[in-house]
Amino acid sequence: METAIYCRVSTEEQAQEGFSIRAQEQKLKEYANVKDWSIFNFYIDEGISGKNITERPAINRMIADIKAGKVKNVLVFKLDRLTRSVGDLVYLIDVFNENSCAFNSLMESLDTSTASGRMFIKIIGIFAEFERENIAERVRVGKERKSREGYTNNTVYKSYGYDRAKGERMQTINETEAENVRTIFDMYVNRGMSLSAIAKAFNMQKIPSKMGSIWSAGTVKSVITNCNYIGNVRYCINDRDRHFETAGKHEAIITDDLYNAAQILIKKNARTAPTKKPVEENYFANFLFCECGEKYQGHATVYKTKTDGKATNHSFICRNRLLKAGCNSKAFTQNKLETALIEYFSQYEEVFTTDSAETARMEKEKQNTDAQIQKYSEKLRQLESREKEVMSRYINGEIEFDNYREMKKQLETDKDFIRAELAKYTDSEGENQPATIKREEVAANFRESWQGLTKAEKRLFLTNYIKKIIVRNDPIPGQRYGNTKVIKVEFNTI
Repeated sequence: METAIYCRVSTEEQAQEGFSIRAQEQKLKEYANVKDWSIFNFYIDEGISGKNITERPAINRMIADIKAGKVKNVLVFKLDRLTRSVGDLVYLIDVFNENSCAFNSLMESLDTSTASGRMFIKIIGIFAEFERENIAERVRVGKERKSREGYTNNTVYKSYGYDRAKGERMQTINETEAENVRTIFDMYVNRGMSLSAIAKAFNMQKIPSKMGSIWSAGTVKSVITNCNYIGNVRYCINDRDRHFETAGKHEAIITDDLYNAAQILIKKNARTAPTKKPVEENYFANFLFCECGEKYQGHATVYKTKTDGKATNHSFICRNRLLKAGCNSKAFTQNKLETALIEYFSQYEEVFTTDSAETARMEKEKQNTDAQIQKYSEKLRQLESREKEVMSRYINGEIEFDNYREMKKQLETDKDFIRAELAKYTDSEGENQPATIKREEVAANFRESWQGLTKAEKRLFLTNYIKKIIVRNDPIPGQRYGNTKVIKVEFNTI
């Protein structure tokens, strides 16, 4: 484990308590050797107080190496060598946790691999959580005060129609977007267009949303219900107890009358979605993708039969086509999809077998692979033994730290080469064996069993074995449905 040894002493402490850097360094080297840890580097702040970390160059270099993934363990003589500030300690523990770096203190027997060490880290975690909650509370109070003063809190997700320069408190009108906002309200209130119709119109004109994506009914509704456009500021819209609106300091884009008329229409047009069919009725839901990359959306149409009964016709259409976003794929029925899926799986043979010659060849290749794995594994063990020997020589004072680092670096290079060679053989062990057999078995089971499965069983089959079904559905002139073809199936187990 790559270990950073951190030492610190102030001039006053060294004079009064004898905390010399050399004494700390030697004890920590010996401890690392006993633990069989590899020393990455020493970080020494000499003659510097522990009241903060901002003025200590060595500890900041160590933090940078931890964040870069070079250090996976930190070892100190005593906890107060690291810092005397609770706030800094909380910060450092967070850095260690976020970067999977262990922390150990020699004198306090603090070792994150022991129960007492983990308990201490949990106690520190309580302080960290308390500190974070205090910060969050101060931020929340600050944002609420800012909103009550008439300034918006939006930073990354600014309201469509407005911009706000970095460092500025006031949002300013984006004239191009503001004109589109006025058009949206006019379409909805004066022309009687639905949210979806407005979204389609904007997509056909290739007008991007604030984040550069396509429009949907939801994004149009978010514009229509945003009080920013009449010069107001809203706060905490998802919490009824804390939500409020107040007059803002920015310029309005539309009139109060137009905005209020839109809110009345939104409430009037709100309707409860019909009860969804049970998931087994839509067993292909979330598995179907168009060539364009978008998901297919399912539709269920209920119609009367000749015997005065009722039946349901399930069909699918690409969401990008619904939103007029440039996809030409036509709708297709569930029956056509199932036929196309059976045809797709027919490319696999009924039984996956290999002849005796092929079996012998594969066995010989496996023997050769096993021999190579054994050879490189032995070389890796020899290098690791050599690394321990170099560490011991350094601890015993037989070689200087610079020589130790140079030898360690060369050993690491050799180990990386051996690991790479070893990976070539270990990664190839399972190639073209279980995965191919599994795919063939899934294909065979689908052809043999699909038609006899219940709807719930079909859903379970897809969930267990299929990750994604990519469908091409070319239009047929004069017909509602297109020519359905499954072009790729991605498996869960492959």
